[in-house]
Amino acid sequence: MRLEQLTPELAVTVKQQLRQSAEVQQIANHLNIKNQMDVMALGKEPAIKLAQFSDRMLQMLATSKANDSSALLKQLEDLLVKFDRQESTEEKGFFKKFFKRPAKKEEDILASYPIISRDIEKIHYQFVVMEDTLAQDNRMLAQLYNEDIQYYLELEKYSVAAEMKLEEIQTTLMPMYEKQSMSGNQMAQMELTTLQNSAELLAQKIDELEKSRMVAILAAPQIEMLRQGNHQLIEQINNAFVKTIPVFKLGMMNAIQNKKQQLQQNSAAAFEKRMHQFGGANADAVQLSMMMAQQTDSTLSLEDIWETLMIGIADYRQLRDEQTTKQQQIEQQLMTLQP
Repeated sequence: MRLEQLTPELAVTVKQQLRQSAEVQQIANHLNIKNQMDVMALGKEPAIKLAQFSDRMLQMLATSKANDSSALLKQLEDLLVKFDRQESTEEKGFFKKFFKRPAKKEEDILASYPIISRDIEKIHYQFVVMEDTLAQDNRMLAQLYNEDIQYYLELEKYSVAAEMKLEEIQTTLMPMYEKQSMSGNQMAQMELTTLQNSAELLAQKIDELEKSRMVAILAAPQIEMLRQGNHQLIEQINNAFVKTIPVFKLGMMNAIQNKKQQLQQNSAAAFEKRMHQFGGANADAVQLSMMMAQQTDSTLSLEDIWETLMIGIADYRQLRDEQTTKQQQIEQQLMTLQP
């Protein structure tokens, strides 16, 4: 039997189907109920593996650094805060908005761009690493999910086999020996006592297997919940940061280029004025210099990108906090379910 997903509702159907399984019937038929060691060993291997699985999952949740993003978000936020949009109504232009100190010279602004560009690249790289870490965590969670299903199926097989054997003892064997012992058959009485002890031991084993299988059943939707939460974080990082930060940097580059072109335009205008003062100049050369100095205003698009990044920070913080809360709840539940 193969399962793609596992839920408490689906587990009920699986248990019923396994009663018709030839493998499960063979396990039940080969179980020596008179051998206490055989009964105690029933389903022991998958139960041990599931316990180790729970430990691995708890360790993964405890050591994952995927949600440790507070410092990185603060770095990006601090960089974006320099972009003072309120000054846009006072003087149009990227530089008056991005640098809050009005006394800053244009030469200093141009010189500081490489530092800002480097900081943006570092932040962008860290978001790429964070996205990759979340993707790795999700691949691990997918592997754990498949393992959990396999451990559940193995445990369910032994649990159903034990239930079928107990039903056989209680509905067929014990009534038969009870009837014989009532007629004074001492051998039947001894056999009945053995069956009663076996039935009690099997009931304990079924209860033990039931607890283990419930760990697997309850862990599956929790793993899937973590995967979905991580996927939302990956999408948020990709859309709000990984794709957007390079565009923001490009907008800065355009603004820098525009400022340089503006300086060139001013120089060209001064050059044209001087040429006229000195009796004329090559009109074509002057016109060409003016055309090369033309600029386009990219402030509006840069502000839009700024808005996207700031909203992205807020949205990501909310998603991350929700995912952290879910993760903590799942850790507590797994610790509670551990034998």
